[in-house]
Amino acid sequence: MHRLQISLPRPQFRYLADQARREGVSMAEILRRLIRREAETRSLRTVESYREIIGIGQEREPLIGNIPVSEQPDLYIAEQAAPDFASGRKAQTSRGRKRGR
Repeated sequence: MHRLQISLPRPQFRYLADQARREGVSMAEILRRLIRREAETRSLRTVESYREIIGIGQEREPLIGNIPVSEQPDLYIAEQAAPDFASGRKAQTSRGRKRGR
């Protein structure tokens, strides 16, 4: 165990002393319990946050040519930039058309 010296504002010191008296333990034990409880709560929050994000990356749009985004991200970027070209559809251009029509 490590020894630690801390300074507390008066209200926190009173709370600590009152809790220790009520529970019949040392102030150090109250601090250890508070720290343990906080560490466990943070650990559980981390686990819960991972559970919340599972599945958010599921495809909502159909695949382009059955190719997953992770295998060819550039294809999907191109689809957003120029949908007609990336999906294999040729856009109509003015090239080859007769002028004056």
